[in-house]
Amino acid sequence: MRKLGTQVDRGQAPTRLRVAVGHWLASAVVLLRGPRSNVHHRPRFSFQSLHVQAGASTGPGAGAGAGALAYCAQNSSSATVDMDASSSVSPPTPVPWWTKYTRWRQTSLQEGRAAEHRVLRLFPGLGGPMQASDVKVGPGREAYLHTVSGGPANVDPPVVMMPGYGAGVGFYYRNFPSLAQRLRLFAVDWLGTGLSGRPPYRARTRQQAEDFFLGSLAEWRRAAGLEGSKMILVGHSLGGYLAANYALRYPEHVQHLVLVCPAGVPKAPEDWERRWLGDKWTLRGQMFKVFMWSWEKGVTPGAIIRGLGPWGQNLVYKYVANRFSHHGEGLSQREIDVFKEYFYSIAALPGSGEYALRHLLAPGAWAHAPLEERLHELKVPVTFIYGKHDWMRPEYAVRLCEQLRTERSPSAPNDLSVEIIEDAGHFVFLDQPELFDKALINVVRPYLTTDRERRQAAAYVAAGTDVHVAPEAMMTQDAGPAAATAATMKQAPTATSWGFAASGVTAYTPVTSDEGDGTNQSPTTLPGDRGKTG
Repeated sequence: MRKLGTQVDRGQAPTRLRVAVGHWLASAVVLLRGPRSNVHHRPRFSFQSLHVQAGASTGPGAGAGAGALAYCAQNSSSATVDMDASSSVSPPTPVPWWTKYTRWRQTSLQEGRAAEHRVLRLFPGLGGPMQASDVKVGPGREAYLHTVSGGPANVDPPVVMMPGYGAGVGFYYRNFPSLAQRLRLFAVDWLGTGLSGRPPYRARTRQQAEDFFLGSLAEWRRAAGLEGSKMILVGHSLGGYLAANYALRYPEHVQHLVLVCPAGVPKAPEDWERRWLGDKWTLRGQMFKVFMWSWEKGVTPGAIIRGLGPWGQNLVYKYVANRFSHHGEGLSQREIDVFKEYFYSIAALPGSGEYALRHLLAPGAWAHAPLEERLHELKVPVTFIYGKHDWMRPEYAVRLCEQLRTERSPSAPNDLSVEIIEDAGHFVFLDQPELFDKALINVVRPYLTTDRERRQAAAYVAAGTDVHVAPEAMMTQDAGPAAATAATMKQAPTATSWGFAASGVTAYTPVTSDEGDGTNQSPTTLPGDRGKTG
């Protein structure tokens, strides 16, 4: 443990703050550089190699890899988004061409809904059409949460996915085809973000900022008809931090908490500012002071984009072309052309929930109330999912899970575990959609109500998937006290790493219906047995 703690803390403050500053100024940097010339679609695995199983024919519907999604897109004539007649969201209609010459910000709520509609039409899924609606969560005009839902209505428990800072439910468009085929799925924009209502943000403290988001989600759960069941709550990035706080406040509402690349896990090192600042009279030191001042004053990327007016649109377009092509499958040019419009729309709508950032996190994405100190009180199972190259480092979650396992035993399969997905970054569900879907379904699998549903989920997870002990867990288990703790964990690894089996076909052992013994039952191999499930 001492060894891992040294590796986690030493030199991390400069790195984390550098990344945070980079994200904050990313749009300006991209504008100066222009789009990269090598942005292109980089599929790493063919559809056939991903979904060939013994005795099964090749075809769509088994997953959400780039090949499978492209197959669905080319072979379906149905629309993806069903704007239900009972929904409060009107079908998207075109905006007159001349409006862009008569306004400063080049978007509106109507255009944002149309952009989301186009994003969700990129990959029609076999699970049926996704429905978009606005769920009222209070008496005010802006008191509603935008929701996209789908999947079989008779499958429990419901899975509720919450996006991160500056994002929206449309970011999960690559995951909907596979997940909605197998799960009862809801994707919800936090209040004041995405296409949800944007009431005035008046919070002045961390507690008030958390109340702004958590109270509306609790009311959404009631209004959406989920009172009779617990939900699998999935949160990404800052949405993961908020989801963890929701589970702490309302444990009776949550069956299992899934934190995807969550913000706010570790405590900030005491001298992180001094290590990053260096000499305050250097250019770097002066830039740091400007960045700190802007952060504390509530200057956000959205405010910059809105302030730039018509130039902000081009800034976002260039950012999208650069940002989502570094790992995994990348975005095709067709996806970029559609996704950039949606990204701009949710970024340029009136500011609201985005102003909570400074109340929840310090510069460098260090939480004012880190989860490392608060999850000891968590009463529900928790699983972390990271991309291997995420700047929110998975080592922090590994260390936290090791600490929690010294206090209590895992209460469910995959509890107190870290799933690390190969060749993926912070947006792991976009970089490696199929591996992310498998990791998530593996968490949900033990809670499914019928043996048939659990067997089908287990078969999908195992097919073509290589899961082995992650190096982060091996490092921890070699670090003195943690090794002694392993015996009390029934030998379940703290961290496992997800990749595709080289053969495209993985042997699969049927999962029994008795899955409540508290062990980690994900298909796991030893480092020397890659491609063989145990």
